Amino acid sequence: MFYNPMPAASTPARAWVEAARSLRAQPNLTLGGLMLHIEQPLAADPDEDAVIMTVDRFLRAHGAHSVATVVNTIFPSALDRGDGVDALRERYLEVYKRRMCTPGEWGRYFERMVNWEDRKGGRVDQIAENIRMLKNARAGRFYENRYEIVISDPVRDMRKALNRQCLSMIELKPERNGSLHMIAVYRNHYYVQKTLGNLLGLGRLLGFIARESGFEVGTLTVNSTSARLDTEGWGKADVIALVDDCAAHLVQAAA
Repeated sequence: MFYNPMPAASTPARAWVEAARSLRAQPNLTLGGLMLHIEQPLAADPDEDAVIMTVDRFLRAHGAHSVATVVNTIFPSALDRGDGVDALRERYLEVYKRRMCTPGEWGRYFERMVNWEDRKGGRVDQIAENIRMLKNARAGRFYENRYEIVISDPVRDMRKALNRQCLSMIELKPERNGSLHMIAVYRNHYYVQKTLGNLLGLGRLLGFIARESGFEVGTLTVNSTSARLDTEGWGKADVIALVDDCAAHLVQAAA
């Protein structure tokens, strides 16, 4: 089946645990993917923090990117000093050029968001443009359906067999009551390596855009059209134990 919605979850950590448990129990969900809905994308209590730390220790122990590293591909929180999107972009691009940009690579998601190359060789900051339009919506005529951030580029990505971006696009959905919601579409999702960090990063990106445009943080919906509980680099038993350990933190919290 190509539509597998999960029940709404309160936080990214809880959404990740329940989705990982479903993928473990029903491997056939991999083809159709999963749709997650998170009601409080920036929320976490100590038990949910324990889930994040458990996943992080697992990834570091197996030589994979940490949760924080994955988060930063979507939103580099450490570079946000509250001085606006233009200052954040310039600060980020300085770091990107020194440390992240590798010839032949597609880069980082955030780089495509703030430094998209247009057809004339110029650069477009998609986040800044969306913030500008959202501000205008609050001050003037309210549009509900014109705010999106594109990641997938057919010119650069279509023919790649490997090392293609997994995040395809982001939609921002404002409400007249002042809430701003986000919908993200992934063509592929590795639940152990990337998904928890992706959910946290998207929440922080939503928080930044909401703050800069004068909205309240709303909900986050993530549609992974292909999702799997990846075992490469470790093993199936290791993944099962990881998911059980993370679920135990939340079960103890509920008890």
